[in-house]
Amino acid sequence: MLGPFLWGLNGVVTQYLFDQVGMDVNWVLSIRLFFAGLALFIYVLVFDRQNLFNLIKDKSVRWRLIVFMIFGDFMSQYSYIIAISESNAALATILTSLSLLFVIFFYVIVQHHLPQRIDLLSLIVALAGTFLLVTHGRIGHLQLSSAGLFWGLFAALVYAFATIYPIKLVSKYGPLPVTALSLFVSGILFNCYRPFFEHVPKMSGVNWFLLIFFTIVSTAFGTAMWFLSLHLVGATTMSLLSAVEPLTAAILSITLLHLAVQGIDVLGSGLILLMMCLQAFKHQRVR
Repeated sequence: MLGPFLWGLNGVVTQYLFDQVGMDVNWVLSIRLFFAGLALFIYVLVFDRQNLFNLIKDKSVRWRLIVFMIFGDFMSQYSYIIAISESNAALATILTSLSLLFVIFFYVIVQHHLPQRIDLLSLIVALAGTFLLVTHGRIGHLQLSSAGLFWGLFAALVYAFATIYPIKLVSKYGPLPVTALSLFVSGILFNCYRPFFEHVPKMSGVNWFLLIFFTIVSTAFGTAMWFLSLHLVGATTMSLLSAVEPLTAAILSITLLHLAVQGIDVLGSGLILLMMCLQAFKHQRVR
């Protein structure tokens, strides 16, 4: 549970800093990519250096790694941060959870796998939940900005891509070396465009602590804990535990950031969480 909890917490801290400091999205991204990537890279260098070096030396996977770096790690971080800035941490995290639906679409359209009944039920439940969240049941009336809705759904699409595309890389070299190298190199390259040490916003010591600590702990340590848990308890259990992330973001947004919610928001969020549980039980049945 620690990995998804830290990810949900990170979204709330990011929203808090946006509200309190008015930080530039690109600056936040340069900080997050570089320092989280550096921390995870050092971790892998200590505990899994052989797979890391083999990945770096393997020219046959270089283009696949570059594609994952751009459209996987980088775009997932970028779209999620913008979704938070355009809406709030709770909505951004819940919309990102719809990535499971895009994974289903991929296997149906590209792999020509017929959807199961539980997949169709998941689709109906998730669409109903999304409709309630973004319209409160009133057609033609959005409860969040069109930009927030777009970036939240786009983040879900990118997360689905980041789940499916690197399967061959991950099976060969392990998830942590692939993610560490991708994040770290993305951070270095993005800092060539937006260096984190230029045009630094004025922040209090507490805000600096929140930014650096939760960037490193939530992104780097949270990722490491996720993959360690995946290895220990399996994909089915982790699919259920992944519901902790949107729950954490929602609860902390309400209690700490005083996010106003209505009963229909709770119902919509609950339907999306139900979709996640249905998909987890589907994998349990297949297993």
